[in-house]
Amino acid sequence: YLHLDPQGCTLFHEDSQEPFFQIQEPILLAHGIMTDRKTVHLVVLKTSGELCYTLISGASAPNTTLIATLDVRSVRYRRLFLFPQGKTIHIFYAHTHQAIKGLWNIEHRYWDGSSWHSARMGEVVHPRKPLYHVNLDSQGDLHLLTITFQGQHSLLFTNRFNGTFHIWGSPTETLKISGEVLDMAALMTSDNVHYLYWVVKSSNGKFEIRWAQQTDAHELSSAWNPSPAPIKTLSPPFTGLGALEMNGVLWLLAHTGEEVLMRNDGNGWKLISSHTPFRHPLKWVHKGSRNFHQTYWLEDQVVKRAPAYYHELGLTIIKEAPPVPTPFQAFPSIVTDVIPPVPAFYPDLTSTVLLEPTSITINEANQEISPENPSEEVIETLPLIENVQLEKLISTVDHLEEVNADLSLVVETLLSKFDRVLGTISEHIEAEIIVDPAPMEEAISKLESLTSTVSHLEQENTNLSLVVETLLSKFDQVLGTISEHVEAEIIVDPAPMEEAI
Repeated sequence: YLHLDPQGCTLFHEDSQEPFFQIQEPILLAHGIMTDRKTVHLVVLKTSGELCYTLISGASAPNTTLIATLDVRSVRYRRLFLFPQGKTIHIFYAHTHQAIKGLWNIEHRYWDGSSWHSARMGEVVHPRKPLYHVNLDSQGDLHLLTITFQGQHSLLFTNRFNGTFHIWGSPTETLKISGEVLDMAALMTSDNVHYLYWVVKSSNGKFEIRWAQQTDAHELSSAWNPSPAPIKTLSPPFTGLGALEMNGVLWLLAHTGEEVLMRNDGNGWKLISSHTPFRHPLKWVHKGSRNFHQTYWLEDQVVKRAPAYYHELGLTIIKEAPPVPTPFQAFPSIVTDVIPPVPAFYPDLTSTVLLEPTSITINEANQEISPENPSEEVIETLPLIENVQLEKLISTVDHLEEVNADLSLVVETLLSKFDRVLGTISEHIEAEIIVDPAPMEEAISKLESLTSTVSHLEQENTNLSLVVETLLSKFDQVLGTISEHVEAEIIVDPAPMEEAI
């Protein structure tokens, strides 16, 4: 999780709330990607004009390389992309001169394993932002999409970078869109199906979300097929558009006067959620097993450092378990340590407000109606429910201690007999020895008994683990009930609770 603000950037690992990498210098842009659990790639543009690439690999010290020093006084920079591919590193960004606002140049810098190279990818005309996107297909080729405004129409140009020969093709006009495109999003599926989404302003002042599909991005002659009708019509103002593919399902997030989440599983677009916007923006980098997305998204309001609608997307957020409280302990609001479900995602540079830790209450589905004061009921009835299990637990522990003592005696006896056998062999090493098989048979018998005892111990340990898990589950239920009613004053007799513990 990479947090950005004008004073620097901070990188958090998935299992800690403490940062493990920081840049405490004013920055303009930053972007990060994890290619595996131990490798992080960062690219940062500082206010000094230094464009730097940093590699963080395992426990090694971060390795930072200065790529170039850019003009930041008269030039503005936007929309940064980063694509690590083995020894090759691709970086894209757009820039416009202050004197010629609305004319954006797309720059491509890449490391071929020995040196950095730079290529100018063309120009995009747009009064507010550079409309371009870069996608990676299954064969390692990069696909550049740009939308430029020309009066009454917007034109889509596409180009492809051959990952084997490290060369670009020629930009080709592939789609003509009526009106001015306000924003765009694009993605490439694992089957190399290309999707483009864009937002245009209709004649009645509302915003229309439209889309087009390219069935095979590897075929240069493959045409874009736009949909005849808009996906959704929304009210202003417009803020951002994000698109993802998860397990064959397309997801679209529109951030306008509402937060609108839609999905398409092959049977058309369906509205999943729509409400007043209240979340902070993210730039989400999603690296799946067969696909790779970089898109605009929103941050969850309740679970810190998690993308909005993670539950609807089928993602799992792992939370750090709170400590088990003692009787009469004050119960503060529980602050969870969230593990990001994706390799890297981070707030947009415009969001400079850190969210305060929030309390999280998890309610199980199909839960029965609780009594007026469920905390007292759970605490008072817990010893009655657990008496049998506690007695069994105590009995099992006593039995294990006895078995362990017997096991120690058996092991000592076996070691003593083997020592005597080894002594006899060493004393008569040159003579033919006729050994009475009785002691060895007795030792083998003891060994079989030892094996049986160990098997019995394993079974007892399994039963003990089940009992302990049951107890922990009951205590977790008590903790959940108490945290839900933390503001209520609870007066409890400590004796049953101490007996249960």
